[in-house]
Amino acid sequence: MAQPDRLVVLAGTKYGSLPPAEIASCADGLADLYFLVDAAEPDIFAVARSLAPTTQADFSDRDACLDAVRRTGATVAGTFNDHLCPLVAWLNARLNGDADTEALWGHKDVQRQRLRAAGLSGVMSNRVSDGFALRKFARQAGFPVVVKPTSGCGSNEVWLLRQEADVDAFLARSGTGPRQELDDVFAEQFIVGEPWAGPHRADYVSAELFRPGGGTGAAALRFVTDRLPSAWPFRETGLILPSAIAPDRQRLLLTTAERALDAVGAREGVFHVEIKTKSPVPEIIELNGRLGGFVARLVGYGTGERLGRLALSCLLGHAQELTLSWDRCAQVLLFQAPSAAVAVTRAPTRREVRRMPGVVAVDEVSPEGTAVDWRHGTNRAVAWVWLTGDGHDELHERLVDLARFLSDSFTFVDADGREVRESDWLERVSKSPALENT
Repeated sequence: MAQPDRLVVLAGTKYGSLPPAEIASCADGLADLYFLVDAAEPDIFAVARSLAPTTQADFSDRDACLDAVRRTGATVAGTFNDHLCPLVAWLNARLNGDADTEALWGHKDVQRQRLRAAGLSGVMSNRVSDGFALRKFARQAGFPVVVKPTSGCGSNEVWLLRQEADVDAFLARSGTGPRQELDDVFAEQFIVGEPWAGPHRADYVSAELFRPGGGTGAAALRFVTDRLPSAWPFRETGLILPSAIAPDRQRLLLTTAERALDAVGAREGVFHVEIKTKSPVPEIIELNGRLGGFVARLVGYGTGERLGRLALSCLLGHAQELTLSWDRCAQVLLFQAPSAAVAVTRAPTRREVRRMPGVVAVDEVSPEGTAVDWRHGTNRAVAWVWLTGDGHDELHERLVDLARFLSDSFTFVDADGREVRESDWLERVSKSPALENT
């Protein structure tokens, strides 16, 4: 009887797209699972070791991680944490005896170059070494400009520079004068898209692609995930499934995502591609080498299927197919603090949020006194709430009710102690859906 493949999954923080318990459950009967946990995350280690054989390592020491993986006898490494994708790619290149393979995860600048070379992007971009280089790029590209870490994730420290004053603010907040070096900073033109699924949704989506490899070239599953409008500047506020975008446009988005993955050599595994919904050709925002955050749980609420098992199969290079049949619509709301806020001064209870129509789970509610900072990105939302509805219209009604409740129940103050609110986002999500495809 053939022995199951051995798989090592690297876990670094709680912000993974699949939690350790779900990984272990989905691996049952599919792979001989081991966890490798960052030594800086003792809480994650405690959870992982109760589920499968687990080892700790210093994730800043790649050679130590490689030794730990080899000791398990694993054939492949994987992860569901965005910031660990570069390390996993490096490990797999050496496990496969191909140490010269370039790992593009964590190199947004190189990804953009590959996309431009393949004719898949017209966005100007460049790494900027100091304030002078940033100002020069902004003059050449024209405002607005996006500045981000080349290896960043979760919208952490992503800035939107709309004018020279914003450049001054960025350099001042980063503690960098014009002649001082900028570390790991990447600048590119800001892309404006079109909200194809109605005025209450964002002008971008994500494509989720499951590519088992094995020389077939075909995806085992691919689908589009809709988004709510971002909180300033690029903090995510929600994901929605299934997509309400018309089927022909979904096919265009998915084909664009497939071509982008081919351009960067990402042919086997699970991928999350963020795309601006432009006409006539969509524009890639970024490529990620792991299962999209929140996606597996949304699929579970809406279809009852478990994406985790398919994701693990793709990491192992096994061809499996899965068809999603949607019984209801599902959404996660990531309620963000106003961009000027520094602290929560009043908050609802988890029980109050749970009582709102359509709410099926409440993961986070930040209590009074919690410090907030928009620069920390998406994952520092003050409330994480999961909703379902029998259709897109009902789901939208429930979203609006919940968003208004949270807007009234939370209060925030700025650095001067003054109460701050933002109404633009609430007004945007409250607009009539005008769905193209129900």
